[in-house]
Amino acid sequence: MALHDAVYMFISSFVALFPVLNPIGNGFIVNGFLEGLDDAQRRVVIKQITRNCLLIGLCSLAVGKLILLIFNLAVPVIQLGGGILICKMGFDWLYGPVSAVPSEGQRAIDEIELEEIEKKAFYPIAFPVCFGPGSISVIFTLMAGASVQGNFLATGLNYLIIAAVIVIQCVILYLLFAQGARIITRVGPSGSLIINKLVAFFTFCIGIQIIVTGLSAIFHLNISVGQG
Repeated sequence: MALHDAVYMFISSFVALFPVLNPIGNGFIVNGFLEGLDDAQRRVVIKQITRNCLLIGLCSLAVGKLILLIFNLAVPVIQLGGGILICKMGFDWLYGPVSAVPSEGQRAIDEIELEEIEKKAFYPIAFPVCFGPGSISVIFTLMAGASVQGNFLATGLNYLIIAAVIVIQCVILYLLFAQGARIITRVGPSGSLIINKLVAFFTFCIGIQIIVTGLSAIFHLNISVGQG
């Protein structure tokens, strides 16, 4: 496998996955789940979220198609179901109660509340908010392009490159999640309210976009939208 082929595979995989994984936008969304945590608690939960995202990405790469075959599922159906879940979350955030920005000296969240937040580290934070059906479908698409017929070594190397891209994307997610509280604190309560409501609205729109993408594939409609 030539070096330029490996570089091309890396760049194309990174460019394809970055916009659908959307670490910048997801950083604001995830921060809404973590309000009230102190720095130590945030680090614990953020590590769990990042590990879950990494697990979802690598498992999708390794055994994703096998799971689809076992359950007789198609990627558009996963997109449709994931889009509905994301729409529901965006709607709940948009019309739900607003959490206040924690002030200096506010008590740390208690163990019971922390446990409830940790339970959300996989669902719905890691999946489908961060690593959703759009990201998984992109991985499946990259796998199809990475397969070299009759050359298992080249195929294996391409898969390793995609795995490296997934790891790097999860590192970026971790770094942006870790800075989320500082950004929200700087913008203050009013700015936080505006950001939270905008993110909720865009989350709802992302869900609709994923639903439309799934429906267009199921019913063979010619609808040009990106994947979320």
